[in-house]
Amino acid sequence: MNQQEHLQRGNILWESSRMFLPEHKQALLHRKQEIKKVEKPELDEQEWQEIGIIVFDSLKHELDVKVIYWNDGFFHELVGIIDKVDLHLKRIKIRIGEDIDFIAIDCLKTIVRMG
Repeated sequence: MNQQEHLQRGNILWESSRMFLPEHKQALLHRKQEIKKVEKPELDEQEWQEIGIIVFDSLKHELDVKVIYWNDGFFHELVGIIDKVDLHLKRIKIRIGEDIDFIAIDCLKTIVRMG
């Protein structure tokens, strides 16, 4: 066997090791997402007071607010009107146009007035 044939055969031998299975790709993507996750925020008393004032204003005057909240390791934003605060279920109800969304109170990061 000459040098050229040996190199070609060698490449064929290792060709399968370069294969990337869909399961491997999915696992890598999942791992990248896991690394980006952040911890659930812990707010102090002053932050809760500020959120309470803004929530009350939105409830009373139907003002738009931007809600930044934590869910499963990531922060998300919604813009809408606070429709209800359910202390029993520990969540707020937000009206976003015709849609309704619920956010757990203990997942809130901040609420900001939009107007």
